[in-house]
Amino acid sequence: MKNIVGQTPRGKDFFPRTQIVEKIYRRLDSGSHIYISAPRRAGKTSIMRHLEDFPRDGYAFVYVSVEDIEDSENYFKLLSEELLDSKAVGKLMKASEKVSSIFERFKEHVKRIKLWNIEFEAPEKAKPKFIDEFEKLMRELDTSDYKIVILVDEFPICLERIIAEHSEKDAVEFLHSNRSIRQRIKTGIQFVYTGSIGLPNITRKLNATATINDLNVVSVPPLSEQEAGEFIRKLLRTYNVKYEPGTVKYLMTKLKWLIPFMIQLIAQMLIDDYENNNIRVSKKTIDNVLEKASNHRYNLYFENYYSRLDKTLPGEESQIAKHILLLIAQQDKVPLDALKQLKDARRVLEILEFDGYINNQDNIYSFNSPILQMWWTKYASE
Repeated sequence: MKNIVGQTPRGKDFFPRTQIVEKIYRRLDSGSHIYISAPRRAGKTSIMRHLEDFPRDGYAFVYVSVEDIEDSENYFKLLSEELLDSKAVGKLMKASEKVSSIFERFKEHVKRIKLWNIEFEAPEKAKPKFIDEFEKLMRELDTSDYKIVILVDEFPICLERIIAEHSEKDAVEFLHSNRSIRQRIKTGIQFVYTGSIGLPNITRKLNATATINDLNVVSVPPLSEQEAGEFIRKLLRTYNVKYEPGTVKYLMTKLKWLIPFMIQLIAQMLIDDYENNNIRVSKKTIDNVLEKASNHRYNLYFENYYSRLDKTLPGEESQIAKHILLLIAQQDKVPLDALKQLKDARRVLEILEFDGYINNQDNIYSFNSPILQMWWTKYASE
């Protein structure tokens, strides 16, 4: 198992999340559409790509990241293109003459829309639209003996971008369009959505929670101590890193928040340290590495936690979030009473909780990751 930091581990480099994968398949087997709820860097994209790479018999998975989409038409255009380009769907077309015929018609309609948009000017109502063709495909495509599952990554960010670039009304219409498609869809087509900001939080703000109440929620927690210990040992064993007894347990105690990314980051540093010094990893080594991890030269990994707030939150909420995080980083623990006078504090706190920055124990907020907390204190106080 290679140690993959910053990218999505796939194939044999994916640490198996057997319980989560089994839960997803149980929901799919029952016919549900799913929302995977997980904080940032918890491994949800890796899980989705694992489903795509190693589908069970009777399943085809199509992965689509919609993080950079800003409007409904481009969203359905991207879904259409990814469906048509999918190798899994291509195999299904070869196996079924009926499915192949439906997809060939769909492909021609997609080409027609592209050509029309390039060559012709017409009133908006007269233009053929990707959403209409996509919805028609979903109503026609009956694959009762074979499930096509569309994995939509970063759906909430797409929704926030639609709000920012257009309006809340457009965002609500977008949500209704997605729900309408799910409701009218033929047997065998299912959707799995995920994202590292909370979809329920956004829909509450829009007074549109009814547009997602048909989704079955699957949560992705941090690794258990048993899973994390196994993961760490596998990574160190791959690179022949020797370590003193009790070291792995000590590392888990210091990390506290046992998500794959944090484990992989520190494992990478331990591997580098061992290769440079050829000295067994000890508790002292771990303490030194954790201190180094919060230095500014590792901005590549932690800067995104900071800049991401500007990308996923409206300007004022982003500034409130940064202010809240700096207070918590500097004071270690901050009660809700010290924050609730801030504008939109409860909504921002909920977003920061869902996104994995902080946790709430009895209305006392603290950072999930001691490493991120150290980095945040240094970075945000400059």
